[in-house]
Amino acid sequence: MSFLYMPMEIAARELDSRLLISLFAARSGLEVVIGQKWLLQKNARWMPKGFWIFKTLTPGDAKHMQRIKNLGHRIGAIDEEMPGIGDSRQPLRWVDKRSVDAAEAIFCLGEKHVASMNRAYPEHKEKLLITGNPRWDFLRPDLRQLYEKDAQKIKQDFGPIILINTNIGRLNSSKASPEAIIRAQIKDGRIDLKREVDREFTDAGEAWERANFAAIAPLARRLSKEFPDHLIVLRPHPTEKLVTYEQALAGEKRVKIIREGPAASWIAASDLLVHTSCTTATEAYALGQPSVCFQPAPSLMHNYFLSGALSVIAKSEDGVIDAARSIFAGKKDVQMEEEWKAIFNSFFAAQTGEFASERIANHVAQALSVNKNSGPPLWKPGLLFRKKWFPTKFQRRIFPLQTADEITARLEALATIFGGISVPKVQQIGDGQYHIHQ
Repeated sequence: MSFLYMPMEIAARELDSRLLISLFAARSGLEVVIGQKWLLQKNARWMPKGFWIFKTLTPGDAKHMQRIKNLGHRIGAIDEEMPGIGDSRQPLRWVDKRSVDAAEAIFCLGEKHVASMNRAYPEHKEKLLITGNPRWDFLRPDLRQLYEKDAQKIKQDFGPIILINTNIGRLNSSKASPEAIIRAQIKDGRIDLKREVDREFTDAGEAWERANFAAIAPLARRLSKEFPDHLIVLRPHPTEKLVTYEQALAGEKRVKIIREGPAASWIAASDLLVHTSCTTATEAYALGQPSVCFQPAPSLMHNYFLSGALSVIAKSEDGVIDAARSIFAGKKDVQMEEEWKAIFNSFFAAQTGEFASERIANHVAQALSVNKNSGPPLWKPGLLFRKKWFPTKFQRRIFPLQTADEITARLEALATIFGGISVPKVQQIGDGQYHIHQ
């Protein structure tokens, strides 16, 4: 067994990090299969036994984890929700006990992540491995250059930018209605409205989203007037509807709604990020880019997310404008910057030395006792392996299909940065599914 499987959901958020794991894994002798999760998980029965890395530990993941484990595969997980969470006093609603039970290794973001999981699942302490998160590998100085070309192109095309990132994931969801989302969360056990703490959290989340959504369009218009030399780029969360913002900002020539490309490229290209407690603000901090957290109404949700703790806080449009002017003038709060540094370091491991991707790949190689194969690749699918994917419009938007040549080009860019790492071969084995090997 020398095969690593990594299902993905949102390409713009996950693909680069999985390719980086693939680069180190191939170097270690592993053969890697990556792809969009909907088809890859269905194909588990028709693929050789290997080690799967799921992106989260949700109730939805639990049933797939257990089914794939029952087929003889081994299971690990990276918790992609954790980098956005700051308040560990809230229950880990996105983590399902069945997922934790199914996994043999959980690759944790840092000390805070391990502490939260230990409190919730002390019987699984031995599974918790501090590796860092591979998405944050790209924000280290060693790898930031991967986004520099894209960032420079954005600057050339658009000039100075103030970036606004939103995360109105329930009220403005392109997946389902707010009511359907709540029903799904109740069904899979994330919330129980009979519990006061869950009712309070659900109500607070709805009020928080309503306040944020009502405030974003007026703020974008205000910023365009106060800073006429900057283009205001509004970048909604990948799961949000664009049309609501397009309608709200119709006719605003100095405001553009753009969601293409990795968030890091747009953050690196901007002079300032303004956000509503979006995880991308944590990415901005790691990139050394300034951010302002706009909090138009009081809410317990402000503490729930980590991003506000790494940003300047503004509770009104005037506050955002004042903060932006101060940042553009180069003013710094040394004490606040020291606090941000301490907070970030307590959450994020692997900021020096081995990359998170490297640590994860090495763990899998060791767990599978991989010996480097000098011969042809050994991975072969079964006869009933499904190659065709029939996605919904939403699925195709968040995971657009790419060619093997496009995947190879990204791996070549990564290998060039590291030097001395050979570029693995990429074979497309189905719609959105790729076999990567030396």
